[in-house]
Amino acid sequence: MLRVISRLLALCATVLAGLLAGAMILIDVVLLPFWRGVPPEQFRTWFVAHSDRIRTLMLPLGAGAAAVNTASAVVQTARGPRARAASVGAAAAAGVVAITITVSEPMNHRFTAEQLTGPETASLLERWARWHRLRVALGVVATFGAASALLDRKS
Repeated sequence: MLRVISRLLALCATVLAGLLAGAMILIDVVLLPFWRGVPPEQFRTWFVAHSDRIRTLMLPLGAGAAAVNTASAVVQTARGPRARAASVGAAAAAGVVAITITVSEPMNHRFTAEQLTGPETASLLERWARWHRLRVALGVVATFGAASALLDRKS
């Protein structure tokens, strides 16, 4: 029974981490160039109007990916010493959540709540983009870690 639970959790962890990474990549390759391409005032207006929609999708997806990847790592560890891949996936997914909570969300709040000048907005957006790329990388690592745990025939 533990083997079935282990495989199911690894499958869910892989799917959620993949969806999270894919959504963050979409933000990086579609929204970020758009945000950089419009005047800062227009970006802030757009962000105020739409950031709640992005947050409504991304926060539960990130939290779910972190929780399921962690559960998968715990179950993999309980089954024996072959939990490295699942643990890497859990740590990377937790890293995405940690950066989101401590860095990205405070910056998002500044975009929507503060009166920023154009140069301040551009500078903050560049910092946001650098941290976002780290989140993307961690999301990809989480996906590969979870997938490796899923593909491990001894799991």
